[in-house]
Amino acid sequence: MSEPVRLALANGAVLLLREDHANPSIAFRGSVRAGGAYGALGVAEFAARLLLRGTRTRTAAQVSDAVENVGAALGAANGVESAAIDGRCTRETLKTTLTILTECLAGPSFPAAEVEKVRGEILGDLRAQQDDTRRAAMRRLLELVYPSGHPYRRDPKGDERTAAGVPRRDVKAFHEAHYGAAGLVVAFSGDVGEATFRSTVAAAFEELDGGRAPAPVPVARAPRTGSALVPMPHKSQADFVAGRIAPSRSHPDYYAVNLANVLFGRIGLYGRLGTQVRDNLGLAYYSYSGLESRHAAGHWYVSAGVNPKNLAKAVAAIRAEMERLGAEPFADTEVADGKEHLVGSLQVTLERNAEYAAALHDIEYYGLGNDFLDRYPGIVRGLDPNVVRRKAVEYFDPDACSWVASGPVKGVDLAF
Repeated sequence: MSEPVRLALANGAVLLLREDHANPSIAFRGSVRAGGAYGALGVAEFAARLLLRGTRTRTAAQVSDAVENVGAALGAANGVESAAIDGRCTRETLKTTLTILTECLAGPSFPAAEVEKVRGEILGDLRAQQDDTRRAAMRRLLELVYPSGHPYRRDPKGDERTAAGVPRRDVKAFHEAHYGAAGLVVAFSGDVGEATFRSTVAAAFEELDGGRAPAPVPVARAPRTGSALVPMPHKSQADFVAGRIAPSRSHPDYYAVNLANVLFGRIGLYGRLGTQVRDNLGLAYYSYSGLESRHAAGHWYVSAGVNPKNLAKAVAAIRAEMERLGAEPFADTEVADGKEHLVGSLQVTLERNAEYAAALHDIEYYGLGNDFLDRYPGIVRGLDPNVVRRKAVEYFDPDACSWVASGPVKGVDLAF
């Protein structure tokens, strides 16, 4: 697998390319450090949603029509650390598509009417989220896991109060402060040659102002524990989550913890957790684990949706599976299967241009090195099974986790 082409522009933007002429399409994925961690609560959400809704020279409808007229696609979305951009086009429409994208990045106009439309969308999303037992439980868990004031503990969309009050001037100021080329990463995969990449693509992004380099998100190291019930008496399902702070993407423990997580609650029928709690005991509609690792920290969690009458039994079963990792650690065959799953799933993912562009973006975003895709199979296959087993016991310790249940749970006595 050849290394991608990497261009570091003078204004701070980094562009990456993987050529693939097997089909006449180009996919790209990018980000700018302008997520919810960098501004007042909710403002970044408005900025990202409004990015493609009008510029100094085009209305929202004209931006949409211009993209549609060339058969391209553009999108923007807010996240905890970054605002993501993505799209697709062809070699023939590449220049036009990038002209529209960079115009939106450099000069969104934030029309008042569009601001109010977005406000309504965000408020609708927040209300739907509050009525979703799984999302309500996870939101409360992050408030327990991360330290007070840390940006990872809050929803980037904010809450109904903040969304209702965000003024246009704050959105405009946030864009001016955080949407410069410094910290911008855009990766391309598809039917574009290196010469075009170094000329047409680079020229489009060279026009962006550099801005200031993004400040690092504060590190969250100290684990916090707690428990909470989120009463939603009108719901028929209860959801349960437990979790704790986990390694950042660059932490030395990341690869071992990631493999342990795959074995515990992801592979096959959701690993040991899904096999025991859902399939063998029949205590959950679903049960799985997840690992979210970012620049400053991450969090590991287990999640289950259950019939409220089975909630206590399901919680006990999940805790038992976590405790069993010490008494019955992962077998060598489990670890070997998990390694091949991780290597093979990445290879399958890289068969598609959009996913390949996303992988290239993440490699640059987390500073993993331009040759990472060549090194990755060796990194995974070289993990010591004993280290994987130890890290599972260390990070999946139920006593180090916070525990949350949502749904018709008022008055429920749970032994968290």
